[in-house]
Amino acid sequence: MSTTIGTLTSLAIYVALVAVGAVIGSQCSKRGVALPWLGKFQFVALMILIVTLGIKLGANDEVIASLGQIGLAALVITAMAMLGSLIAVYFLRRFVLKLDRYGRPAGTAGGDEESGEAGKADNGTTKWIVVAVLGGMLIGYFLLPDSMVGLCGTVIDFGLYLLLFLVGMDMGKQGTMLADIKAAGFKVLLVPAAVVVGTFAFVAVAGLLLPSGVKDSVAASAGFGWYSLAPTLLQSYSLTISATAFLSNVMREIFSIILVPVVARKIGYVECTALAGATAMDTLLPVVVGATHERITIYSFVTGVILSLAVPVLIPMIIALPF
Repeated sequence: MSTTIGTLTSLAIYVALVAVGAVIGSQCSKRGVALPWLGKFQFVALMILIVTLGIKLGANDEVIASLGQIGLAALVITAMAMLGSLIAVYFLRRFVLKLDRYGRPAGTAGGDEESGEAGKADNGTTKWIVVAVLGGMLIGYFLLPDSMVGLCGTVIDFGLYLLLFLVGMDMGKQGTMLADIKAAGFKVLLVPAAVVVGTFAFVAVAGLLLPSGVKDSVAASAGFGWYSLAPTLLQSYSLTISATAFLSNVMREIFSIILVPVVARKIGYVECTALAGATAMDTLLPVVVGATHERITIYSFVTGVILSLAVPVLIPMIIALPF
């Protein structure tokens, strides 16, 4: 009971922080207030969060001893999550949304291949994240005394609160999300739903064969590429699963950068958003649009936003399951 109450309390805090940030951000946008520092603050909060998480991982002998196993499990989870997402969105696009492979209503005149110029993502943040977590692990393993490691949990909690608030401000500052969703139609919301279903279904099958089991494997995949938030939400539950989630979500972003242009050429434009997951709204957005067409922007952005909002909801729900 106490675990459930704690989970619900944390969830309420996460949602409230995002909501308050969104309201403040939208008011700043209406009043023409520029927020040039917002991106830098987000980056700083992210670095604090990841370095501290890395310290906790590095100071945990069990995690260090099982890195080889964690890496293999993360690779399997990533591959199955991306494959499941791709298949689910493919069937959704063809048989529910009834769009052709270019994201147009089926039967639209003009079958020309409208592939845009190849996009190139700014993956500098990913590099910094990897450096930060590796540096944190080295500090935790070699330098930081055990008495200091105990404070990392508090730092992680407050770093997460700050990051969620800033993310909410960024969303509110854009000010066009609801209008864009209305213009694209309600069915666009089915794309992130298909990503969730495809990810969980295929990862659950993989979990039958992985040491982590079905529940923990699905929990590790529930970040949908958000490699800063997912492991943070899981660190109090299991550092091993937290590390698996981190590696898996980093792999998802890196693999998506490589595979999105291939999927756009061979399978379909809307399916590209499935690979990117939560990162479809930011880091992977230029890759998706550059490899497809401007009309796919709304699918990519909405998918990323909804999956990002779903992460702090789904992960606590999964780890609270009584098995």
